[in-house]
Amino acid sequence: MATGKGRRRNALPRLPLPTGLTLRTRLTLVYTGVFLLGGAALLVVNYGLVGASLEQRSADFATTVGGVVSLRVDESSPVDMQPAQPTVPSQGGPAMPASGTALLDVVDDYRDAVLSDMLLNSVLVLAGITALAALAGWLIAGRPMRRLHRVTETARTLSERDLHSRLALTGPDDEFRELGDTFDGMLARLEGAFESQRRFVANASHELRTPLAVQRAALEVPLAQDRVPEDLRPAFTRVLDSVGRSEELITGLLLLARSDRGLTRTEPVDLAEAARDAVGLLGEAADTEGVELHVDAEPAEVAGDPVLLAHLARNLVDNAVRYNAPGGWVRVRVRTAAGRTVLRVTNTGPEVGDADVLFEPFHRGDSARLHRERSGSGLGLSIVRSIASAHGATATALPRPGGGLVVTVGFSPG
Repeated sequence: MATGKGRRRNALPRLPLPTGLTLRTRLTLVYTGVFLLGGAALLVVNYGLVGASLEQRSADFATTVGGVVSLRVDESSPVDMQPAQPTVPSQGGPAMPASGTALLDVVDDYRDAVLSDMLLNSVLVLAGITALAALAGWLIAGRPMRRLHRVTETARTLSERDLHSRLALTGPDDEFRELGDTFDGMLARLEGAFESQRRFVANASHELRTPLAVQRAALEVPLAQDRVPEDLRPAFTRVLDSVGRSEELITGLLLLARSDRGLTRTEPVDLAEAARDAVGLLGEAADTEGVELHVDAEPAEVAGDPVLLAHLARNLVDNAVRYNAPGGWVRVRVRTAAGRTVLRVTNTGPEVGDADVLFEPFHRGDSARLHRERSGSGLGLSIVRSIASAHGATATALPRPGGGLVVTVGFSPG
């Protein structure tokens, strides 16, 4: 036994519409097709009714006229001089004189001409009205489609950093309005969930900094005062290094949470100066790693947060130095062309397979990057992409032929 749902599906078959058409075009075709089928059915019925009516009335007319003609002939001619005329049965009536057959032919021709003209004119009028119906269907379908396009465009441009946008659809209280309200409700729930997650990360990271600072002090003081036995000094040093890495991780999480919230204010920032400062701060670390630093930065002003942009440049250079090879190099370049400012950091180092996954949090890449002594927290490039997104910029990474990375951050004009 078929269910009600199955019966509904059987009662409403899908129309074989061409693929690749927009919904507006499909609705217009459906409107036009239904109108055309209805108009054609009405034309067929009307043609049959008019044809039957003309046939009956033409027969009655021919019989009546034929009888009158016969009567007048009989009255105007002497009986002995008028020969008897043969009679022919008329359509649907009594027998009439043979002279009325010509009249029947004229009536039949007239009826056929009337039906032919009516059919031709009706087809032409139906074609014109169908074209108007197609235009009206296109216009009618376009109005609700504009509301649907608004939902689509909003969904396409949204990200976890732009969940405050709302559709706020207006118009009649119909299915599209319900869809828009449901979409707005979903955005509100997502915004609350993301904001709660960011607050948790920021609060947890902030709360963890105090105990880590206490641990660092508890380790550094006895080490500085030389009150640690020699056999315990390596353990103290390892714990102190672990605390340093934890502090680095927490600092990265705080910075990531801050950049994910977006920018509250912006000011002109010289990206070239930020790049040179980053190279200066990491010069000693580069010397320790045996890596040469080169900077080629032309003045390039962008609108943004100076602290976040300084961290962006520093993380890029630090990542390039940290995951390099002895005797390698790092090149930092800042240029502005056609209003677009680009910061590019290129470094030598181990081969990288999929460079784009390095932007994921806590992803340090392949084994060559994982098993280095200074493996890092895995947040460096994640912070770079987060800060870039907050400034409306794009951050991309490509493997460098021969090993290493080419990381590019592009700031759009305006």
